[in-house]
Amino acid sequence: MVVDTRTWEQTFQELIREAKPWATWTLKLDGNLQLDCPVQGWKQYQQRAFGWFRCSSCQRSWASAQVQILCHTYWKHWTSQGQVRVRVFGQRCQKCSWSQYEMPEFSSGSTTRILNNLVQHILEKYYRNGMRKSSEMPVILEVPLDGSHDTANCEACTLGVCGQGLKSYMTKPSKSPLCHLYIRSSSPGTGVYIPNPAKNQSAGAKGAKGSEYEKLGPSDGSDPLVIYVTILLLVLMVVKCFTSE
Repeated sequence: MVVDTRTWEQTFQELIREAKPWATWTLKLDGNLQLDCPVQGWKQYQQRAFGWFRCSSCQRSWASAQVQILCHTYWKHWTSQGQVRVRVFGQRCQKCSWSQYEMPEFSSGSTTRILNNLVQHILEKYYRNGMRKSSEMPVILEVPLDGSHDTANCEACTLGVCGQGLKSYMTKPSKSPLCHLYIRSSSPGTGVYIPNPAKNQSAGAKGAKGSEYEKLGPSDGSDPLVIYVTILLLVLMVVKCFTSE
């Protein structure tokens, strides 16, 4: 099962021309789009949808309400021409050990919902000058679904795109003891302490960190060499006094 590209393009054109008859927009599928990496000048839009999958190995079919759709949009306002690149993320079969990511198929209602939300995004970003965002059409379950989202077999979860799988695939904060930086400036006796913002610490921990900063700070004058010279001078003075007597 694959996305019906021709139907998507036709439906998108109908919706965008209804809103902006003189505008020219194109829509293409692009399997290389990356989250938070739009080309300079492009904008990103993401939504989820209800779709159907079929395993190409065992022919098992399943439905999901967590099909992720990633869109990058670009508009040349001086020519009133726009472009849309769309990536649909797949899912793998739970039953097959070596299954590949299968592309979903969408009903006509789900396709219309996806593209209508996309057109609303375009209108808000490029034609309404930041006016209040209209409500997005919600996902409609076409059949009852049992159980939670299968994050292990979701391509979007694996890549950190799907909100359902972000907790499982986010990099955990480092537990390294080097939780701060000490930066010396060009002027003697000055420094800047930079705490780690990702780590919440108790009052006791903050106190301990403060003491570490004091230890790492500039010298307070208690240098061993200075102490040694001072003692030596005192001894010489005492010896000189006894000799003069």
